[in-house]
Amino acid sequence: MKQESISERPTRVRAVQALSEAFMRQHPDTSLDPKGYVADFRDTLLPQVSLEDFEADLSSGDGNELETKFRAAHSSSGLAVNCFAPFRSRIADLAMPMAAGFDDLRFERKCPTGLRGGRAPNLDVVLSGPGGVVGIESKLTEHLSAHRAEFSPAYEEQIRDARRDQGYFREMLRLRDRPDQYTWLDAAQLIKHAFGLARTFPDRPVTLLYLFWEPANPGAGPEFAAHREEIDEFRARVAGSSPVFEAMSYPELWRFWQDTEPADWLVRHLSDLHARYGVTL
Repeated sequence: MKQESISERPTRVRAVQALSEAFMRQHPDTSLDPKGYVADFRDTLLPQVSLEDFEADLSSGDGNELETKFRAAHSSSGLAVNCFAPFRSRIADLAMPMAAGFDDLRFERKCPTGLRGGRAPNLDVVLSGPGGVVGIESKLTEHLSAHRAEFSPAYEEQIRDARRDQGYFREMLRLRDRPDQYTWLDAAQLIKHAFGLARTFPDRPVTLLYLFWEPANPGAGPEFAAHREEIDEFRARVAGSSPVFEAMSYPELWRFWQDTEPADWLVRHLSDLHARYGVTL
């Protein structure tokens, strides 16, 4: 029987394996179970991440993430925390390509859509300051699995304000009738986040940033290019709407920070991020 080579395995499987191996190189004395999880979520943290920078936020969010998904070496919530938590106490050092001058950073921020009986979507990170708000949806390997758009009828029935005239609402109606238009992009989740951001921050400039991981060699799987094509289509369909939709990869964000003459601590932090997540498939 022919043995399957690593290169023949599904892209997501290879990504999880590569991320697990990178984790073990950073934490040789820590064990991962066969699914890539550690016993204690604290073991997943990068050196400059402190519990006080994020634990209270995640403990108050939905899903008990610290004791479940966060323990995975391939956790997207863990990636968001490892990336942004050190800025909690150094907020003046945080700049994003679309905004700067932030004075608040929160994880797992609830932004209610206003639907009766519905659960408020949790955004992985919300940055805010005098210049506006950036809500971040973080992805690590989720976009390497197929998605199908699903919406409760309550969205069309209960949204009766200005959001109804936006591109996100029109795209929701299109996907309700044709739910398989996107494969790798979870467009339904982004639309729900957009509804929540628009209602939570109605009088401020708001950006919905889709921040996704790619390996050092994105050509290793066709999903990465297809995912970017779907992002471009979604961006075009919601253009001119509020919140403004932006998308970039984590490596692109890290290059942006690297080019901004970062503080010494951030140089070290970027090195840690690259060592953990800058893997090759």
